[in-house]
Amino acid sequence: MKKKLLILAVFLGTVSFANAQSIGDVTKAASKASTTAAPAFDVASIANQVMGVLSPKLKLTDAQKPAVNSLVNETLNKKKNILPTMATDKAGYTSKMTTNRESFISKMKKTISPTQFDALTALLPKSASAVTPLAKMLY
Repeated sequence: MKKKLLILAVFLGTVSFANAQSIGDVTKAASKASTTAAPAFDVASIANQVMGVLSPKLKLTDAQKPAVNSLVNETLNKKKNILPTMATDKAGYTSKMTTNRESFISKMKKTISPTQFDALTALLPKSASAVTPLAKMLY
């Protein structure tokens, strides 16, 4: 009888140890997936990339650069606040980003010359599939 009880205790101990290990593996996998699935939205980095494109392409003057940089940061910060809705409300996210994009374009039109605005219009991505800093900002 003691022998059967000992074997049963060893068996149950082995099963619970195996389950604890697999739960740990699942937890590690879940935490790794959550950190790799949604990289942080770095406003400063994307703003620098966007300004790196806009400054030379639009030939921004030293007086225009702070105003354009401010608009870029404003647009990126709005996107950062809208981003959490992307997974839960795709239509709402798209609608809010369309408004954000149109706001950026209208404010830029007031900030830069008509010639620069024509150049900006040519640079604007037509969809989110474009791989440019402007697409990261506007879609």
